[in-house]
Amino acid sequence: MSESLGNKATVGAVWATIDRFGSMTLQFIVNLIMARLLVPADFGAIGMLAIFIAVSQTLIDGGFSSALIQKKEPSQTDYSTIFFWNIFFSACLYLILFISAPLIAGFFNMPVLSSVLRVIGLNLILTAVIAIQTTRLRKSLAFRSIAITNISAYILGGACAVTYAYNGGGIWSLVMMQILYGLFSILILWIITRWHPSAVFSRQTMKELFGFGGYIMAANLLQTICQNIQGVIIGHRFSATQTGYYSQAYKLDQITSYSIPQVIVQVMYPVYSSIQDERKRLCDMLLMNIRVISYIIFPMLALLILVAHDLIEFLYGEQWLPSVPYFRILCVGGIFVCLQNINFYAVAAVGKSKSLFMWSFYKWGFLLLAVIIGGQFGMGGIMWGMVLSSANIYVVNAAIVQRYIHLDIKKQIQTILPTGLITILSFICSFVIKDLVSTNDFLIPAMCFFCLYILLSSRLKASTETYQLIRRLNYKK
Repeated sequence: MSESLGNKATVGAVWATIDRFGSMTLQFIVNLIMARLLVPADFGAIGMLAIFIAVSQTLIDGGFSSALIQKKEPSQTDYSTIFFWNIFFSACLYLILFISAPLIAGFFNMPVLSSVLRVIGLNLILTAVIAIQTTRLRKSLAFRSIAITNISAYILGGACAVTYAYNGGGIWSLVMMQILYGLFSILILWIITRWHPSAVFSRQTMKELFGFGGYIMAANLLQTICQNIQGVIIGHRFSATQTGYYSQAYKLDQITSYSIPQVIVQVMYPVYSSIQDERKRLCDMLLMNIRVISYIIFPMLALLILVAHDLIEFLYGEQWLPSVPYFRILCVGGIFVCLQNINFYAVAAVGKSKSLFMWSFYKWGFLLLAVIIGGQFGMGGIMWGMVLSSANIYVVNAAIVQRYIHLDIKKQIQTILPTGLITILSFICSFVIKDLVSTNDFLIPAMCFFCLYILLSSRLKASTETYQLIRRLNYKK
């Protein structure tokens, strides 16, 4: 990787980190306030509709964003063509959602979902409007503009939604937050980028980009459906309140197991694409990313499991305590979730999207089967089915990396094993201390865990690489 590209990647990582952590902090604060103003059933109702919005947004992108990033020199015609396609297709999908809304509400036996889906579905069109501007920025590693847009839009949208919830807005305050976020994103991003599409539409562009992006879309579509299918099963079989408990636990787990690793994935995908022909360098970079992710995320997940009960009661209040068991199980699955996408996009970067698509049938079929079988044993069964599926997805993605990038899966496991063992040892020691102290103050076991982990891991290569990365990020600021 050239020095120029390395510097751009580092600066991009700084702003991607600011974006992810800034947005994550704002979402956490807004969600924290909303959890005390609304009831679990309000969150559960939105959670039931998540799959329909997520699937539609995946279809809108169509894998074209990944294809444009993977393409070395996309033209204005390429960008304009996909822009107009996104607008047209999003309008068609919204029409389908609008017509089917009463049927979906009837499936969950919640009439209010019909109106909610028809309003929240407008976000599909809003997302389509800015998809190309965001892709252009990601392509050039201009994560500063993306960070400014996301953080500003969420501050404005979140403030309005919290105010509405405080005045009795109920479930509609959650709808308002998503719609206003989309509107403010459009306004801010169009001002920042100043990019406008040309009046052109190329069938050749559609054909060329769909050749790569179509497989990415299909793979992402299967992933989206299966990642959200548990919400449909829970919403149909259990109450909206139970769905709310799951939804809150899932969102809290995603902060650690998905959102933080996604900072690295988001920055590294364009970098992987730029060195796709240098397999040795790509393998070295991938292993370094795996070490850093596991060094940061593994202890965070273990710590959250350790203090889950006291932490959730402190943050959200006693009414949310039934979500604690779900949260702990999801954190176990997070060990595998945090490493899934770094492998996935390394394969995508070398142009093997068809293989990713073909393997998706197995990966997400396994998840569907695990969730359905787990559902026979109640909510806990569904959660453990998700954990088993997450482990399976990681192994499959790592195996695909082994085939196309020639990075042995055993090498990956050996890379994360020291961090994993130290995390487990620190957890056991801290658990014993927590049990002996018998206190509701979660800070004591948390500090014990942190000190033990830092002490035991100080000589690991992952520790050195993580500290070096942090210093580089601070220097670039």
